[in-house]
Amino acid sequence: MRLQEQNTNQSEIPQILAYVRVSTNNQKMDGLSIETQQQLIKEKVMSMGGELVEDIYTDEGKSGTNMKRDGLSNLLARVTKGDITHIIVQETSRLSRSLPDYLLIKTMIKKYNIEVVALSGISYSGDDPYMQSFDEMMAVFNSLQPRISGYKAKQNAIEKFKAGYFPGMAPPGYDNIINPNSTCAYDKRIVAPCSLNPFITNIFKLYATRNHSIVSLRMYLFDNGFKGRYGKPLSYSQVDNILKNPFYYGWMEWGGMEGWGKHKPLIDKETFDLVQVILADKGQYEIRKRKHNFLLRGITFCEVCGRRYTAEYHYNKKYVAGGGKLGMYHCCGLGKRGTGCKAKYITVTDLEELVRQEVAKLEFKPEFIKAVDNNMREVCEDKSYEIELAKKAAENRRDAIKVQRERIDDQLLNGHIGGEQLTRLNAKLDARMSAVQKELADINKIRTIDTSIIDEILTFTNNIVKRYTEVDNDHKRGFLHFFFKEIFIKNKQIVRITYTPAIQVLNEARLSILRAENHNPNTTTELARTIKTFEDFRLVQQIREDVEKVRPSLFPTAA
Repeated sequence: MRLQEQNTNQSEIPQILAYVRVSTNNQKMDGLSIETQQQLIKEKVMSMGGELVEDIYTDEGKSGTNMKRDGLSNLLARVTKGDITHIIVQETSRLSRSLPDYLLIKTMIKKYNIEVVALSGISYSGDDPYMQSFDEMMAVFNSLQPRISGYKAKQNAIEKFKAGYFPGMAPPGYDNIINPNSTCAYDKRIVAPCSLNPFITNIFKLYATRNHSIVSLRMYLFDNGFKGRYGKPLSYSQVDNILKNPFYYGWMEWGGMEGWGKHKPLIDKETFDLVQVILADKGQYEIRKRKHNFLLRGITFCEVCGRRYTAEYHYNKKYVAGGGKLGMYHCCGLGKRGTGCKAKYITVTDLEELVRQEVAKLEFKPEFIKAVDNNMREVCEDKSYEIELAKKAAENRRDAIKVQRERIDDQLLNGHIGGEQLTRLNAKLDARMSAVQKELADINKIRTIDTSIIDEILTFTNNIVKRYTEVDNDHKRGFLHFFFKEIFIKNKQIVRITYTPAIQVLNEARLSILRAENHNPNTTTELARTIKTFEDFRLVQQIREDVEKVRPSLFPTAA
């Protein structure tokens, strides 16, 4: 009997949880600090004759528009045990300032027949429809304040952007600082170069030389103080985004708007544009730092096993002519277990002379030059409409991504998403924007074809071997990549050549660029038909891209 009375008395004691939250420093100054709320709640527990089951759950510096709060999550998890009768808060807005989130919390609490007690304002957990509606109306008013604040913040940010000041977080190489010489409301906080800004400038210059990769730039930045999460180097995508960010030459993009900023640029527009071209072309030719600049690496292959040819120096005093060393090309599979390749070594001098002889065979026929002149512009005109449609579609996708960015900014300002989620969403949009920008760049390459450049290269071929002989290895390599894709070696001889796509198209049209005795007089007509019916436009585009790569070495006066 005594045990039954004890259980009855225990069940009549309110089992209470409590929750407090502040989101700003202002709340610490106006009497609603964490300590003040906790003291008022303890007094309420005593007046109710209840028992505080757990320590008061607390979230400090957390927005009420965000459900991702440790204190709130722990409170809701504790509720599921089913032994709680009351939850005490300073006011219902402490639980949430988002109407959907508040209704979700309220539904969960109601499931366990828990009453919410607000020390100020009104809360109601019963079945009275009028009081429920009134409680929900109060939740609407609670959600109004952060919406107004977010709207004002966004409007201020827009005006700040229009005034030429970036309203977001400064990119690497810059800091958000307080302006000591502020002249208006929009320049109180500005973006200014930080002490590490020279290293950002340097990575653009280094990448523009084509002698560095993004991987090597990551380590360069890390060695000079740029660190990512957990003290590690910046990620590959972060460095890639730096190189693609127009902010560094003064152009701002934010919230679907674009314009010149008043911040100090770290690079010039010409360097930025050059870097974008290299980024668009990366992957076609590997960027590797070599100790020795062997001409034919990457373009010569073994006919026996298909592997690349590599080169090295053999050192011996008997190689008097080479100053004690002799350069040798060989298949990279030679001597390796399991390859079975028995290709022979060939000296650098001999193989490069064989390639020079192949270059000497190159010549465009006069009728080919005439055919290109007659048909290239016609092809451009026929495709112009399709290109405009493709460009418009790409621009629409680009604008859609900008709108999505603006919506994400709105959600961030309203507290609906957190920093980690923002980073994840921005990474996805960055990838999509990069793909669209590359597509637009490719389209612009097609629609801005300068046929005079093609005329120059075709006319110049009469002296091609002379020019090839005169230039250094770097320019020779550009020459070779314009004409040859792969050169296959067997028994110290060139046995097969694969030409680049543009040159291959010409051969498929039976208008060989090689000097030959069996020239067909009807090839001009065949070429014209081939170019006009080349639906994917790859001939014109490929010739344009290949010529641009070697233009400085072929036409130094025009470069």
